[in-house]
Amino acid sequence: MQFIPYSILSLVIILQALLLQGVWLFIARRARDIYLADLMHFRTPKSALSRYYDWRVTRFFNALIEGIAFLIILLATLISISLTMADFSAFLDAIFYVVFVMFLSFLSAMQTTWRVKEINEREERILASLTSSVDKIGTVREMVENLINQGAMGDGRIWFALYRLSQRQNRVGWAIRDVLIEKGREMKEMDERTQSEQESISRDKGPGIES
Repeated sequence: MQFIPYSILSLVIILQALLLQGVWLFIARRARDIYLADLMHFRTPKSALSRYYDWRVTRFFNALIEGIAFLIILLATLISISLTMADFSAFLDAIFYVVFVMFLSFLSAMQTTWRVKEINEREERILASLTSSVDKIGTVREMVENLINQGAMGDGRIWFALYRLSQRQNRVGWAIRDVLIEKGREMKEMDERTQSEQESISRDKGPGIES
């Protein structure tokens, strides 16, 4: 049963870890895209992937559970594939590679968990600020205009937090939703006006003259 070369088993361990990591990231990104589409259209998450992503980013603890579950699945898979190809002693011989891929996966899981923690903290700060504000609409409008003025440098986590808070069925959620809808309409009208002006300029240029 044993004689799978040590180098092959080590390579399989690395490839298996990369495969699982890739599948996990693909599912997370697909879920994120669907969830963002739901948020930006002010829809309650309905699909399994959207609800999964909503669960993940709602609490730091949820993201931590997901990361730990992934690490357990990865380790169990690596042990299983080692026992299938060789035996447990071969697995112990390749333990350096196991520890290496587990450490990299741990860093990836903790990075994701930390991002969720930052989003949660921003949500809490925005919620506290708006809850105590008398002019909720005005406060939200100022925040959104600042983000728009920052352009690509605007903090995406604040946008994300605002859209998540806009799902709440209370005065804070309604105020955020009203401003986001209003600003979205303004930006769309501005884009249409700019596009119309560019088309008009293009038509007025007439044929070029080559020397």
